[in-house]
Amino acid sequence: MRSVTAEEVIRDYLDALLEGNRRRAFAVVDRARGEGLDHRAIYLEVFQPALHEVGRLWQENRISVADEHLATAITQAAMARLYDDLFAHGAGGGPVLVAACVDSERHEVGLRMICDLLELEGWDTYFLGATTPLESLVSMVEARAPQAVALSASITPHLPRVRVTISALRERLGERTPLILAGGRAFLDDPELAARVGADLTARDAMEAADLLRERFPR
Repeated sequence: MRSVTAEEVIRDYLDALLEGNRRRAFAVVDRARGEGLDHRAIYLEVFQPALHEVGRLWQENRISVADEHLATAITQAAMARLYDDLFAHGAGGGPVLVAACVDSERHEVGLRMICDLLELEGWDTYFLGATTPLESLVSMVEARAPQAVALSASITPHLPRVRVTISALRERLGERTPLILAGGRAFLDDPELAARVGADLTARDAMEAADLLRERFPR
């Protein structure tokens, strides 16, 4: 039974991020794990909303770009510390996802969350990270033959590269093209945008993305 709520954890975790205090952030996560919050809850109810709040504060010029980058780096490190435990919970051998930022995009933490959440459900994921060169991504998808590809763009100027990437995948693979999900901050205000750049699906956040992919490819 939980003895701590996600609301309590997110408050402490966000305070640690805004201080830029990695040790304190890790301690908050460790305490939450010890008191009953599982991986999914920590990712979706702590990491994700905390980073959304950091992004809001940056957009309102209440914190600097450096502050935002530091908060993201701390969260990526916290996710890495949790990752080893995923192998004890997800058996693998399920559907395959390739996840990448297009070659102009550096914001990768949302894609990493999707991959980790799906691995908890037994998926096999290939996380290629930020600024993945187009030809390398297409070759990887051709070689791995995944059920789905997830692409991310955080700002509007990166959308043309999303379109080019999707077109290259469809041209190379034809009928073998996997389902393509596009997301990120650039898609939030326009639900039809993903279809216009050639994607099959979009999602508002990591939780919705993982849920949509599980629905399409149940184990």
